[in-house]
Amino acid sequence: MKKIKIALVCCSLLILCSSAFTQVNGFKKTTAFEQTSKLSASELYNIGYDYFLEKNWWQASEKFQEALQKNEAYSDAWYMLAKCSYEMNQFDLAIEYVTKAQKYAGEKSEYVNLKAFCYISTGKFKDAENIFNSILKQYPNDIEARFGLAELELFSGKLTGAESLYKDALKRQPSNVKALLSLALVSTELGKRDLAKDYINKALQSHANNEEVYYIASYLAAMSGDYSDAERKALMAVQVNGNYDSAYELLGTIYYAQKRYQDVLDIADFRINRNRNLTQAWYIKGLALEKLGRFEESISTWEKGLEIDPGDEIMRTAFELSVLRNTNIEDPRRKGWATYHVRKGQEYQKKYLGPQVRYEYQTALKINPKNKTARNAFAQMLYNDGFNENYLEQIKFVKENTAEPQFKNPSKPTDAEVDKKIKYIRLSDTIEGFESLMTNTMAQRWDINPFYLDKTRWNIGIYYMEKIEPMYHCDIARIAANNLRLMFQGIASTNVRLFPESVTGYADAYKKAHDRNLDYFIILTGDETDRDVKIDAVIYSGRTGTKSANFSIYRTGNERFSGALLRLRKDILSILPVRATILNRNLNEILLDIGKSEGMVKNAEFVVVRKGALKTSDTGVGLVYDERDALGKVTITKTSEEISEGILSDTGFYDRVNSGDELVLVKLPDSKDKANQSETALDTAPQAEQEAKPSSLKGADLEITRTPSLIRMIKELN
Repeated sequence: MKKIKIALVCCSLLILCSSAFTQVNGFKKTTAFEQTSKLSASELYNIGYDYFLEKNWWQASEKFQEALQKNEAYSDAWYMLAKCSYEMNQFDLAIEYVTKAQKYAGEKSEYVNLKAFCYISTGKFKDAENIFNSILKQYPNDIEARFGLAELELFSGKLTGAESLYKDALKRQPSNVKALLSLALVSTELGKRDLAKDYINKALQSHANNEEVYYIASYLAAMSGDYSDAERKALMAVQVNGNYDSAYELLGTIYYAQKRYQDVLDIADFRINRNRNLTQAWYIKGLALEKLGRFEESISTWEKGLEIDPGDEIMRTAFELSVLRNTNIEDPRRKGWATYHVRKGQEYQKKYLGPQVRYEYQTALKINPKNKTARNAFAQMLYNDGFNENYLEQIKFVKENTAEPQFKNPSKPTDAEVDKKIKYIRLSDTIEGFESLMTNTMAQRWDINPFYLDKTRWNIGIYYMEKIEPMYHCDIARIAANNLRLMFQGIASTNVRLFPESVTGYADAYKKAHDRNLDYFIILTGDETDRDVKIDAVIYSGRTGTKSANFSIYRTGNERFSGALLRLRKDILSILPVRATILNRNLNEILLDIGKSEGMVKNAEFVVVRKGALKTSDTGVGLVYDERDALGKVTITKTSEEISEGILSDTGFYDRVNSGDELVLVKLPDSKDKANQSETALDTAPQAEQEAKPSSLKGADLEITRTPSLIRMIKELN
């Protein structure tokens, strides 16, 4: 702990000294700026090249452009300007600049290679492949072309092909740092950890002053769980280059994995003091404060981080989960915290994106149940879907939490007061009208309140590994698991109840699920880059421990985290058979605890199974039962929102059907009746008939290609 603080203090002193020197000589800066006109193109180029080596792409670009103002035919300046644009992800501009370099210096291999790498980044893989192959025909020993072909292999998932190409490059340049580090990363992905260590050791021996070598060595050590070695290597990286923020970021993640939360705070504060716009520093600081039980400080920290980057979904989710756990429901701050999701819901509503609209409004209502805008908007969606009973419950809640408006001066009320009074009267009239329409509902005929029924059909453990992997948002699986639990909450009840918990591995997960008599358990993992997120879920039977299904969900663009979780929810529901319970019976007329809010429609057919006789299948998904426990068949004749009526048949000579017996959906009606299913209902209700097959949307379905984190790290190597 003391060593870390001393190291951070030393780095801070160096930065302060540098800052002081700049301030003392500030009057010279103007002179230096004026003197740039006296510098030659080559001198400006050299200054830009120094900035480039420091990874200061913006300053480097400025100097290269100044050099080109002196000499427009300066091909090397065009090339370096293209490299800066490439590093800043401005690939089309990089192609334009490298074309200028080719105009003045011809078809140099390094120019053509850079253009091909730009094609990779823009998804033009075939064009890039053709260029790299043509270079190798002309220059068989070209290293960069092999690196490019290796990247293309990685994009195709061909790790062994990439490994072979990197080895070819290493044969030609045995100490090439990019080849050594790339092989270390690829070998780790292939499970060849000893070989990866050999490559890292060779890189450390031949490039002892390269901060990237120590960084990759630290990253791989952390991935293998050797946090002590990872810490040493990360500290070496910042000793070589005190401005290497990626190494500080990795060091903070390592301390978080070791549960050294105070050290995490020291690193995060150091980084924030240097650059307040580092959202990852705010994120991990909030995590550490939460782990230390300093909840108010963690909430405040995440608030500041979200002011810098409101679109950081994972940080926002962590923040909101903490708000729900650690603040009072009457906390006045919740009103402001919910407005973000209200605005997002309104934006999605304009685009007619139903599932996202519902998710945003429901999230807003979880944070602030009294938010009238969200409550009214959500109620209107229920009304549009034909859920009048649920709509009535929502607007009654609004009225209960709205004081009747009073005129300050009854003889001269203001327009605003009159408007509020009219809205309140209309709300009261609407409630009265709906209540009068519901004087003879199914619930009243059977004397039951459907909104207080326990409709839990499935109990599922959703587990995440205790091991923390080094990534931008560490602990992503824990945050995803806890948020997914909230996503499964239905309109009036919850069909699928999730139990998030950390585990050490499969054996621990199976034991916990089996001991708690859970139907299934899910082992959840997450991966991300700066542009995409991937959530993997493997589902196992809680009874037998056998694998039942697996899903791999990939999303890119804005709202990718919530989008991935919404898709995962849909996929999990798609494999869970529809179940129900008999609430009551009158001769052959049966009352079921399932309705339109769970996607139920007229003419759906259920088999009645003795209470407690249903169990999950030994393999795959689905339910099994002994034929002797099948007591009859129920066909739905009428559906309400939360309950349905059906006719009992095929009971045999002895009618053994009782309240509490279970039902399993075996047949849905033709598409004409099925079309009446509500989209809102399908958000949180199981959807599978027996023998249902899972579906999963992957990147290929969207005609997009994922950039694995492995490739991202290799691309960043110099």
